Amino acid sequence: MLPAKAQSQTLLGVYYGNQGWKMEQVQALEAWQGKKHSVVNLFTDWTNTTKVMNSLFGQQLPNIWNNGNVPMVTWEPFTGGQTPSDVEARIASGQYDAYVRNWANRMKAFLSGPDGVYGNADDRRAYVRLAHEMNGNWYPWSPAIGGNTPNDYVTMWTRVRGFFNGLQIDANHLQWVWSVNAEDVGGYTAEQFYPGNEYVDWVAIDGYNWGASQTWSTWKSPGDIYSAMLTRVRAISGNGKPVALTEFATSSATTSGAGAAAKSAWIGDVFAYVSANQIKMVCWFNTDKETDWAVFGGASGDGTFKSGRTTYKTYAAYKGAVGANVYAAPNTSSPRLITDAQFAGN
Repeated sequence: MLPAKAQSQTLLGVYYGNQGWKMEQVQALEAWQGKKHSVVNLFTDWTNTTKVMNSLFGQQLPNIWNNGNVPMVTWEPFTGGQTPSDVEARIASGQYDAYVRNWANRMKAFLSGPDGVYGNADDRRAYVRLAHEMNGNWYPWSPAIGGNTPNDYVTMWTRVRGFFNGLQIDANHLQWVWSVNAEDVGGYTAEQFYPGNEYVDWVAIDGYNWGASQTWSTWKSPGDIYSAMLTRVRAISGNGKPVALTEFATSSATTSGAGAAAKSAWIGDVFAYVSANQIKMVCWFNTDKETDWAVFGGASGDGTFKSGRTTYKTYAAYKGAVGANVYAAPNTSSPRLITDAQFAGN
């Protein structure tokens, strides 16, 4: 572990606020922890309607930006209704080119800022996380369950990114995040899906400590979850790309029941792990879904925080961990929020 003075900063991020629609939740979290987030993750699909496009680019992304956070768009190729099992093969072959071209133009308009002119002082930033966790077996763009191949995934990625390159959207405005599951599930390896350093700006891992919340799960340390894949994603990029944890969290469920103390200890452990391993961005998945992932506003906690009329359950260990100077908040007096170097994970 490097001495503290030699450690570069890590961008502090979160998934919270209902895809940019409930920013009062993010504001309450930031007030409680005493620090703003550099990044807020949201999810959107490939439903090709004017309403979805206008909501994303006209409301959701501006809501996040206006709160002083850089949006990370997790762009999931769900096409509405029954997504084709070979959706990434179809994208790779050009069947969705018109949609992607429109989406890229709308993104450039968002990045251009309120004046609509790309390349001046009011420009914005964003991350795009396309078709994540492809090495799992739960998404239609995962070859383990769909009619696709890893080569289709790579061709899809390079084809989609080509539209943005064609619009001359540079790396100071938009960064591309290639995000894998912490374990290969379904017979394909993460390495098979890598598009190449020319097309990727960040490599990222999603991984959770499920604890005893499921019949198949056991309590795991951060090292148990991330270390093997961390070595692999660094190797595939030649150690040339910054690494992010784009989804991470822990359950409180232990074999002896719900344990706030156990969850708190894991929170401390994972942030120590992040610092020791020079991970440059973290986005806590702050929503109770399969279990009690949240550290703020969820079903469990060891404290409370009241904002307006809402009382949120909280975990003091999380507030203590993210309060460290190594976790970078945005500079809200800067029109770009974070520096070019921070944005690129340098």
